[in-house]
Amino acid sequence: MKLDHNYVPPRRSEYLKAIGAFARGLDELTEDAPIVTFLRIILQQIFGYPWYLLTNITAARDSAVKPPSNNILGNSHFTPWSSLFRAEEAHLIVLSDFGLIIMATMLHFFTLRFGFIRTFLLYLQPWIWVNHWIVAITYLHHTHPSLPKFEPEAWTFLKGATATIDRPLGFIGRYFLHDIVDYHVIHHLFS
Repeated sequence: MKLDHNYVPPRRSEYLKAIGAFARGLDELTEDAPIVTFLRIILQQIFGYPWYLLTNITAARDSAVKPPSNNILGNSHFTPWSSLFRAEEAHLIVLSDFGLIIMATMLHFFTLRFGFIRTFLLYLQPWIWVNHWIVAITYLHHTHPSLPKFEPEAWTFLKGATATIDRPLGFIGRYFLHDIVDYHVIHHLFS
């Protein structure tokens, strides 16, 4: 449970400590309420991927290269000195950040020239849709009740890589998602 990278659940004691006494009772009262489930899904689908990129939120604490940081962006995919990267990888993160700045600048000028509605329809709406599928597919592959979670002494790369599940989506998975959903275990073994 300490070395996996996706949707690692906290231990019950860690979860209860993190949410506090008042929230603990509220959480137990509302955990099966449809509106709470709906709001959690919306939160996960809209903010899940950006939140993960900014904080590495769904990964286990010890899955990073360095010890986890308590700084606000210390576990971010955008920070060259983040706990996620080795020192020799810092220049690659800087290049990636530079590419993001260039893209944001291009989107800004596109918005000034053609308006927000066009930018939303041509770029932001497809980006939100892709964000939704990345979060949904990753969540479905890594959270089946039959999937084991391993303690550090029992974890190996092969065990971690095969602790996922294929979720065939039929026509949609085959033609729109290029079989990434149907053959996820193979993706883990031969990334």
